[in-house]
Amino acid sequence: MTGESRVADYDGIVVGGGHNGLTCAAYLAKAGLRVCVVERNPDMGGGCSTAELTLPGFRHNTHSAYHFLAEGPVPRDLELHRYGLSYVYPPVQHAMVFSDGAAVTIHRDPQRTADSFRRFSKKDADRYAELHETFGVQLRQLMNQFIYSPPLTPAEIGARLDGPLGVELAAYGPLTLHEAVEQNFEDERIRSVFLAFLHAVGLENVPGVGSFFPRLFSRLTRLGVPIGGAVSVALALERLIDEHGGELIRGRHVEAITVDDARVTGVRLDDGGVLTAGRFVASGVDAPQTIRLAGEENFDAAVVEGIRGYRWQGHSLVTLHLALAEAPCYAAAAFDPAVDRAFSLVFGAENGAEIETMFEQIHDGRLPDRLAGNGACPTLFDPTMAPAGRHTAFWWPWAPYELDGDAASWDSRRDEVARTMLAQWRDYAPNLTDENVLATALFTPVDIERHCISMQRGSHHLGAYLPQQLGPNRPTPQLAHYRTPIAGLYLCSASSHAGGAVSASPGYNAANAIAHDLELEPWWTPVPPPAWPLCGDEQQAAVSAGLDT
Repeated sequence: MTGESRVADYDGIVVGGGHNGLTCAAYLAKAGLRVCVVERNPDMGGGCSTAELTLPGFRHNTHSAYHFLAEGPVPRDLELHRYGLSYVYPPVQHAMVFSDGAAVTIHRDPQRTADSFRRFSKKDADRYAELHETFGVQLRQLMNQFIYSPPLTPAEIGARLDGPLGVELAAYGPLTLHEAVEQNFEDERIRSVFLAFLHAVGLENVPGVGSFFPRLFSRLTRLGVPIGGAVSVALALERLIDEHGGELIRGRHVEAITVDDARVTGVRLDDGGVLTAGRFVASGVDAPQTIRLAGEENFDAAVVEGIRGYRWQGHSLVTLHLALAEAPCYAAAAFDPAVDRAFSLVFGAENGAEIETMFEQIHDGRLPDRLAGNGACPTLFDPTMAPAGRHTAFWWPWAPYELDGDAASWDSRRDEVARTMLAQWRDYAPNLTDENVLATALFTPVDIERHCISMQRGSHHLGAYLPQQLGPNRPTPQLAHYRTPIAGLYLCSASSHAGGAVSASPGYNAANAIAHDLELEPWWTPVPPPAWPLCGDEQQAAVSAGLDT
């Protein structure tokens, strides 16, 4: 907007309709601002998308399936249950099955988990109980505060943490993934369970990422299944935004974020249309794309250099979706019947050494000799995802983006890879016969990028989790607090703290930053900054309310 007398089309525009962008828009629309969300795809949702990939009536989550959203304040603040969002929490949260028919299971009940671990190691069973009590109970609220607050530097964290529990938490920071796991567990199979979980969120085995280990434990048994598919998150947020007068524009790509005299003014669309914003633009797309849209010339050299060095994940996921006559039955259920009732199910690796070998092959651009990763049969918990009596299932093992050195190889090898994956899956679930498998669909790292352009190189968490891209360094130190040097331009995607997964924390934290800068009185009770010992009773009640949904 360059004309002095023209009233802006909106108070604020959100670029990208993923769940973080929608969350940011929802908070601010409910605060009374005129908000517009622009999404390039025909449907909102981004990583919260559900589609009929195999056969009519069989619905598959194309990106996210395991949600931690209800752990934070967003569903409670926005009353998303009123707009159709609900979750179920399977009693058996995880299982890892092995080629010899053994299995490890993780339950919401910590005693049942300890019983499973004890079949392999009494010491590991006892250690699990200790870790669950420490990070899953005592420090769970503190971990939530870290996620739903602006990022802190190590010095700031040290100043806020006091006592032995704070010291224990801080000690994980410098470690590699494998070091964090190995210093806690002795049995190779139990170690492989936690290595698989940590690699599943996009982590690499490098120094400085060990803090994800306690973060994992704070949420390990809190996986929720979104009823109606991952898209139900987006649909609930859309309904709320619409109710509060917001506008949702679908099928329009933002070609540029417009800037005048170091202040954001709006966006230009791919059809030539211009939308103006009087108070803010929040970008729900990745930070490197945001800087390009706003024009590198509008940023100083340090910002441009930092964002040009932004790293995408070193591996991606390839997903085989199945339409089934009956749910998978795993051979390891003879060892532990809980396996066939588990939500997240991991298979393909026998130990940490095999996981390391797989990642070496992935980093070389090769499909691993034996694929490994987690999957699920969502219809065991949400029958609405398939026709009556039928099922859907998926497996998304780790994979390279550039297969054989060329991302285009995913399209040419699509059928071959699907056959390979199904054959390996059958090694663990022998009832996946030709008669049971009604249809298959492969969703490759390239498909991830095609659907969500912010997930560049199939980077499903919108950027690598490396020390230089965590906390106050994500996406860069100059952009770490959701603000940019351009007045009124904010970042609200998973390339900001606290990263990917369906937590809505980047969208929530950006909404807090915008409300602060616009001197809006929040209608919600912001999560207090992390501190140990925990904050006062009144503030703590605000944090813990809704955590046990």
